[in-house]
Amino acid sequence: METKKKKMSVVITLAILTLIFLASQDVQESVPGSTFQQDQLWGVVDSLQKELGVFKEREILLLNHVRHEACTATAYLPVDSIEGRHSGLTAIGTMAKPYVTVAVDPTVVPINSWIWIDGLGWWKAEDTGNTIKGKKIDLCVSTREEAMEFGVRKMKIKILK
Repeated sequence: METKKKKMSVVITLAILTLIFLASQDVQESVPGSTFQQDQLWGVVDSLQKELGVFKEREILLLNHVRHEACTATAYLPVDSIEGRHSGLTAIGTMAKPYVTVAVDPTVVPINSWIWIDGLGWWKAEDTGNTIKGKKIDLCVSTREEAMEFGVRKMKIKILK
């Protein structure tokens, strides 16, 4: 039982380090001259992989778990009392959560996957929509003003598989 717990904690640590690596790429892209030490991070990842008995190349580790896409983004309200649309229930049966839930086309972004939206952070693909087709996403926000102010934007996303 103790070995199982240790393996689970190593797997969780690897996932967290992978997310840190993805965030560091964003920092390096947006902050010229950034000094994030990816080699140090990979040293930790490599030692954790050896401890787990996983001997994958680090590039394969990331490439197998992340897909980059460019998309068009809009925003929606979980419940719209003015227009009488949206019950707040997502396609997977949960309540839409502002700043967490994103509606996607499941043929492009798998339902229940996490996506990193440049400039906005992590969102979960929990919903779909009649007008969400192809490389389009719809972000759940809390106010009508936010949705209107957001408008239509071109965004870069990373899909964590």
